[in-house]
Amino acid sequence: MAGVNRAPRLFDLDPRIQRLLTLEKFKGDASSTDFIEEISAGLIEQTKEYSGKAMDVKSFIRTFENVFDQLAELRIQVKEQCEDLENACYKAETQHRKNVNDLASSFDNVYRSYDTLESRVNEVGKTAIRIGEQLETLDRQRSRTSESRDILDYYMDFENGGSARLDDLRFNAGEEGQLKAAVILRRVNAIIKEVDMDSKTRGTIEKVCEEFERDMLEDFNRAVHDGDPRAMEHSAKVLFEFNGGTSCIQTYVNQHEFFISNRRMIEMSQIDILADYQQDISDPFISPPEVDTSLVKLYDEVRITARREAEIIIAVFPNPVIVMQVFLQRVFAQSIQNLVEQLLEQGENISHLAFLRTLASTHAETVRLVESLKSFCDNEMKLASSKESSPNWNSSQSLSASIDRCMEDLFVPYTEGDRYMKREQQALYEIFGSIISSFLRTMQLRKKTTTKGQSKLTRALNQIASSTSSYNLAPVGSAGSNISSQRDSFDTTVLNGNSSVESSIAGSKNNDGGMGLIPMDQILKMLQVHAESITRGVELTDPQELPQRISALFELLMDFIGSKYLDIAMDTLHEEIDTRAEPELRSFAVVKTVKDIIHLLQEHFEICILPLIATSTAVHRQTVARKNEFMTELESKANSILQKEVDAITNWLSSSLSKQKRNDFRPKEEEVFLTLTTQPCTQCVDFVKRVQAAVGNAFTGKNRESILTEIGSVFHSILLEHFKKFHVSAAGGLLVTKDIAKYQEVFSSFGVPALNDRFEMLRQLGNIFVVKPEILPSILSKDFLARIDPKALHPYLRMREDFKSAKIDHLLGMTDNPTRPSAMTSDGSRSQRLSMYVSDHNVMKQMMNSHSKADFLAAFNM
Repeated sequence: MAGVNRAPRLFDLDPRIQRLLTLEKFKGDASSTDFIEEISAGLIEQTKEYSGKAMDVKSFIRTFENVFDQLAELRIQVKEQCEDLENACYKAETQHRKNVNDLASSFDNVYRSYDTLESRVNEVGKTAIRIGEQLETLDRQRSRTSESRDILDYYMDFENGGSARLDDLRFNAGEEGQLKAAVILRRVNAIIKEVDMDSKTRGTIEKVCEEFERDMLEDFNRAVHDGDPRAMEHSAKVLFEFNGGTSCIQTYVNQHEFFISNRRMIEMSQIDILADYQQDISDPFISPPEVDTSLVKLYDEVRITARREAEIIIAVFPNPVIVMQVFLQRVFAQSIQNLVEQLLEQGENISHLAFLRTLASTHAETVRLVESLKSFCDNEMKLASSKESSPNWNSSQSLSASIDRCMEDLFVPYTEGDRYMKREQQALYEIFGSIISSFLRTMQLRKKTTTKGQSKLTRALNQIASSTSSYNLAPVGSAGSNISSQRDSFDTTVLNGNSSVESSIAGSKNNDGGMGLIPMDQILKMLQVHAESITRGVELTDPQELPQRISALFELLMDFIGSKYLDIAMDTLHEEIDTRAEPELRSFAVVKTVKDIIHLLQEHFEICILPLIATSTAVHRQTVARKNEFMTELESKANSILQKEVDAITNWLSSSLSKQKRNDFRPKEEEVFLTLTTQPCTQCVDFVKRVQAAVGNAFTGKNRESILTEIGSVFHSILLEHFKKFHVSAAGGLLVTKDIAKYQEVFSSFGVPALNDRFEMLRQLGNIFVVKPEILPSILSKDFLARIDPKALHPYLRMREDFKSAKIDHLLGMTDNPTRPSAMTSDGSRSQRLSMYVSDHNVMKQMMNSHSKADFLAAFNM
């Protein structure tokens, strides 16, 4: 270690310890504890060897003093090395910074050199471009000059009356010569159109041009006849250079075998067309027949021919897209349009519906044809883009657009503006009008003696008279007897998902009491016809106009079913219900019909209408609001009819009870056992059974329960008033209980808990006419009678013949002290007086659901 002054040592360290005092020992994770243990290990072993002697402490001290000295020297050595390294690092960093600065300066020089070089290259490039453009311009000028000189030479030949050089080029220079001759003649022909010249020269040039075109067309036709694609291609290319190939294309298309054979096929199939389209196509209740077979054959032939001709056209013509456009335009304008017009003319001669069905099926089949042609042309015609003279295949889009225009031109005369929609509405007017015409005639006969509602009926008849006069339909109820099979044949299912409504309709019979209601299967047919109309609308209407059109069709349906049918039926029925005569009970069947039709319309709206108007927020909002208003009006009228019918029923029951004779409940004892019930009771019970049957046939669930509860509750109140009016003898009390038992029996059959409680209370009330006076306190303190204020029972008790003789009022404590407890229990204790209405008793609450508490109490004259 240079630079380290060693201190003199008296004792040298053990070599093993000396090896521990190196820099390598302290590199890494050195442990001071391990280091001390290693130094002490040898000293401890020496001590063990002289175990008989005391431990030599001095050897430890000397050893560690030497170790500390050695470590101090190592520290100095390490410090010197660190200083040397720091100096070297500083020098290296200084040199590196200098080198980096030098390199940066060098790079700046290089960058500047590259910028200069790039600028010079750009200048040279621009110069080269300018030179190239000038050379190209000069070359074009030279070419034009050369061509102009040649054209002038050929023109001078024509001026001098000859065309020898051109003829030599045409006939002796082969295919290239013909191509060059075509270019020359095209340019010379352009000159004579722009420059005034001698008529003789003009005539000579025109004559040569005509001869050239005629000869090339003859060559083309000969090649077509011989089936020589190579010759056809050359002739087409020459004519393309001469005049764009228009004459060649027209010649090729005009003489195509497809148009000749197809014309014969259409002429031969005219008789079949009439026979096919007259069969079932005008019957709205049979699913529309398939598309005409002659149209299917024609479209199949078009697909096959298009595929075959595309290969030929691509191989022969330098402009295959244009040729294919001309060919397909001719197919649509001639073959397809002629057949479509014949089909539509046949349909129009039959009926509006036949025309619409033909139009829709033809349109759908044509859409399928157009899609297949566009897909095929897009794939096949792209092959033409590889041809040298062919344009870029942006023409694929132009060909597809051309096919779309062909179809649009084909159907525009029938779908433009409101033409289709007016026909559709007229057809629906005819069909719907024919279905409801018999109902309207029935209503007209019923209203001859009245004036109310006549204007609405007359207006409806006048509106449909003109539309149905020329439309031949089977009478209502006769056409299409197998409605289920007809309904299944339609693609659009009207009653999808509402089996309960459909089953109830299938099992129902018209019991309208001569109202002439339209059978439900006819309503189903109306919805099926409307669904078919919507399907045609989707097919034939622009998507942007579709929501408004569908809304208009649904409005027409609501007008017929609502204004021209249900409104008139319900108004007539409401007018004819006589609340003073015995009800005919037809209102329930009519209201059921209204309910079923509303359900059907809702299903029809959700399935067929709603998805098609959802794309237009305004139309959707307007249509839904109109539909809800329409259904709310129908439901409101139906509820009004039901309420009037219930009033008529209860009035008739009250009228029947009014026939009760004064002495019916004071019979002779021998008559009691011979009489089951009084005559008014028998009449009321029989009538209630008819009401129950009519309601049960028309309604189920809550609707049935609500109507029966209303009738039973009102009749219960009538009976309470009724039994206040008649004196009852001891024997007559049995008749009272028999009548009440019959009433309870018939109303118990309703299965309405609230009515069961009411008539059970009435049965218990009837017992007060039968029991002996001394039993009355016990009777009045039990069950329902215990909950009634005795004052409310006083009018009934007073009708007992023994009321005064038995001193019943004193017995029950009704006169001595009105404020004291009302009756004695059987054990002698007084029962607590109960109010009419106990708040913690659910039975009485249910009894008062249909009537207010005041009405219920009024029945007892409280």
